[in-house]
Amino acid sequence: MPSFSPPLRDLAFVLHDLLGAPAALAALPQHAEVSAELLDQIAQEAGRFAAEKILPLNPGADKIGCLWSDGKVAAPPGFVQAYDEFCELGWPSMCADIDDGGQALPRLVFSVVGEMLSSCSHAFVMYAAVNHCAASCLRNSASEALRKQWLAPLANGQVTTSMCMTEAQAGSDIGLLSTRATATDDGHFLITGNKIFASGAEHDLTPDIMHLVLARLAGAPAGSRGLSLFLVPKLLSDGTHNTVHCDGIEHKMGLHGSPTCSMRFEQAQGWLVGEPNQGLRAMFPMMNEARLLSGLQAVGLSEQALQNSLEYARERRQGRSASGPGPCAIIEHPDVQRMLLTQKAWTEGARAFVHWVALLLDVAQWHPDADIRNDTASLVEFLTPLVKGFLTENAQQSISAAIQIHGGHGYIAETGIEQLARDARITTIYEGTTGIQAQDLLLRKVLGDGGQRLALLQERVQAWLTLQAEQAHMQEFVQPLNAAMQSVNEATALLSQREQTQAGSSLAVSTHYLRLAGHLVFAFLWAQAAAAAWEAAQQGSAWHKAKLTTARFYFSQLLPESSHLMAAIAAEPLNMEAAFEAA
Repeated sequence: MPSFSPPLRDLAFVLHDLLGAPAALAALPQHAEVSAELLDQIAQEAGRFAAEKILPLNPGADKIGCLWSDGKVAAPPGFVQAYDEFCELGWPSMCADIDDGGQALPRLVFSVVGEMLSSCSHAFVMYAAVNHCAASCLRNSASEALRKQWLAPLANGQVTTSMCMTEAQAGSDIGLLSTRATATDDGHFLITGNKIFASGAEHDLTPDIMHLVLARLAGAPAGSRGLSLFLVPKLLSDGTHNTVHCDGIEHKMGLHGSPTCSMRFEQAQGWLVGEPNQGLRAMFPMMNEARLLSGLQAVGLSEQALQNSLEYARERRQGRSASGPGPCAIIEHPDVQRMLLTQKAWTEGARAFVHWVALLLDVAQWHPDADIRNDTASLVEFLTPLVKGFLTENAQQSISAAIQIHGGHGYIAETGIEQLARDARITTIYEGTTGIQAQDLLLRKVLGDGGQRLALLQERVQAWLTLQAEQAHMQEFVQPLNAAMQSVNEATALLSQREQTQAGSSLAVSTHYLRLAGHLVFAFLWAQAAAAAWEAAQQGSAWHKAKLTTARFYFSQLLPESSHLMAAIAAEPLNMEAAFEAA
């Protein structure tokens, strides 16, 4: 079984040295009393709980998985007990409002805890973290009556939730959904239809499950504009079962401990969330939270892969080093060092990214200056598809490197490394594939607003570059960061012009654009990390020297991908359909 030690030292560096989280929270009246000590204590306790209680369950979650029988699903062994303890310790209520029985802690706290859980069991976090996403949906769009009824049980974990969106004939094209909703005289609706790929829509961790279901009212407009959102409980208020049925669970490549359900609604009672025909708008807060959760999962899985790669490379003796006779520890081999540093750069950069966005969410919600709140919210909108698309794709590279470092031992089941690869693969697919994130980023978040959201990031980058202009020791980071920003500007201008000439023509390279923009964010964060580590490294701190080395590796070995991406974006568009025409 893979081992895991909570990465408290690097997390503290991110929160305190890089992001200055305590000072940022102190500027928010809602969170002014959240101290550095409290953040560290929460991280320590979350890491302990995850490592001691959740990690040992992960092999069984993969090997035994969830069991479906006669419409019911049993979670993997130990999950019910672990979830009960998770709730008893108050973890689900961390960020819920005081009025709902919560602790009203910052969104940043959810991010920290979510990373720890994700490192130890991707499957468990699928049950434990989605309530936070659903609560965001209800707080933004549900009626007061629904909020009073459901936010408290979501906060204490007595109820879990699922998103029921996908249908077999529609896939990601939700405008093709056919599930129907019929109004009744007493104010609720009857929901009829079938959904697939509904994570956690049936299990035995809690008696009740709150389903958020997209359906179409009679006479609604065609396409996605005619969808409404409904809250459909597993149990009705009198304790009887709603007419909601689980017809089976998917047999998947990985993530066996989280049931992916096929659901059937037969005139099930549901209640409208938000306005009629505005279902997507109502669901967006939950979907965006889920996309950010995917980024946390990418960090957690990558961290476990990195830790086990490093441990194996230090212990495994094979071959000869350049400086002496063999056998030597394989960590002495330059190519193994390259793979380890690739893992380290992707993982530590991703940690900084996800927790930065979490902190931005707190600022966007609670800062006393309305202009700052609005601008920060717009910046988060720009960054969200990057968290989802860039970080989850990088996790595939990181875990693939872990398998390669372990060699044959990474390919067999005993070490648990191949489970990480199978579990992580879904993160690039659910909540919108990488291509969908790229389309959203380019067409909606950049070209759709004339580059205003992008400019909010560029202003921060430029302000930091200006501060570093006279710092000679920072030029090795300043210059490539400035070049990364210029590449994004050039690509944006080129694709904007291309779209004006032929709408949709830029989509062939939108994924390249997403990675180009992702590298800009990573270069910004790694440059700041280098600045934060510099002084301590000069004073001899081995830990900070390692951080500087990782920053240099990112800039010299990973950021150059931007040149390839830029060349691909600038190339003359091809008629790619012609490649698939019959001879």
